[in-house]
Amino acid sequence: MRESAYAVAIIAGLVMTAVQPAASAELTEIREQRLNLKQEFSTKEEQIDAMDEAEKQYLSELKALDDEMSELNQKIRDFQNVLDDAKMEIEDMKKEIHLLSSNNTQRERWIKERLRTMQVNDGLGMYVDLIFDSKNLSQLYDTANAVSTIIKADQDLLAKHRKALKTLKEQETQLWQKTMQLEKEYSQMQALQAELQKKLEEKQRLLDSVHETKRESESQLMDMYEVYVNLASQEIAILKENQRVEYGSPESEGVFIIPAMGELTSGYGPRWGRLHAGIDIADESPETKVVAAASGTVIRSYYSATYGNCVLITHKMNGKTFTTLYAHLEKSTVTTGQYVKKGEMLGYMGNTGDSRGQHLHFEVHEGQWNYEKSNSVDPLLYVKK
Repeated sequence: MRESAYAVAIIAGLVMTAVQPAASAELTEIREQRLNLKQEFSTKEEQIDAMDEAEKQYLSELKALDDEMSELNQKIRDFQNVLDDAKMEIEDMKKEIHLLSSNNTQRERWIKERLRTMQVNDGLGMYVDLIFDSKNLSQLYDTANAVSTIIKADQDLLAKHRKALKTLKEQETQLWQKTMQLEKEYSQMQALQAELQKKLEEKQRLLDSVHETKRESESQLMDMYEVYVNLASQEIAILKENQRVEYGSPESEGVFIIPAMGELTSGYGPRWGRLHAGIDIADESPETKVVAAASGTVIRSYYSATYGNCVLITHKMNGKTFTTLYAHLEKSTVTTGQYVKKGEMLGYMGNTGDSRGQHLHFEVHEGQWNYEKSNSVDPLLYVKK
């Protein structure tokens, strides 16, 4: 895109040189502007190339950070699964503890009941009475075994109760420690992820800065190309107008007509922190025509990222040069270098380029058009409806 635009500009300049060996003051000024722009091309392109390298480096670093973040996220997901399993285990343990606690409560009631019974019946005295009340040796042996079994059952019950409580306490403590450790490690992973996220955001800001600077430089470069071609085309158009007048063709009348019907939605002057170098005329009809405000030669009919479909015309009036600009056309119906008469259709009002609705942006310049719009004036000073 750079090469093609540059080639068009060079060709336009060569054509201009061939047409006019002796330049007027206004043409000399245009040529100087073109030469200055040409010198800036190489510098701007070198800046963009350097930004390409910086962009590649930042992209490489971002890729490494993205990979690291991906690995970390996987570890966090794995830790989360382990933590979730541990929490489920804790919930299961709580249910088990509740069940065992209920059993222990029941066991404690049995033990207390046994103790009360033994207290009321004089404990071992009751067992001694049973033994001595035995009628024979066989009954004595059976009674002694029964008493021994009862005592042992009581002892086993107490031992089992103590062991169950101790086991549950140990398991609960162990699981609590495990959960605390997992949550600590998970918090550490989250802190590391937050740190990496900050680095990633910082790197992204740097990359965005590179992108933005590069976009601005590329936009400026394309603006330079556009301005260069416009200036070269303007030279040719001015030469054609001069020759047309020199050969006896009448100059355009000393007044402009309104180029389109509609509502004036924005005037000439400061707008959004910069100069709005023209007026905006809006109309919702899809068939609103845009016409030449005066007779002249089309400097350029082209598409611009800013102006959309745009037409620039140079006019000769009372020995002076004027330039008019018609932007955001739906489609241009004239061609570069074409001679147009006042009121001749240039296209339909549109919404192309950097536009926020169907309208015509119309500019008038006293002299040649330039990028700074330093020759622009309020069109309403010249336009007659």
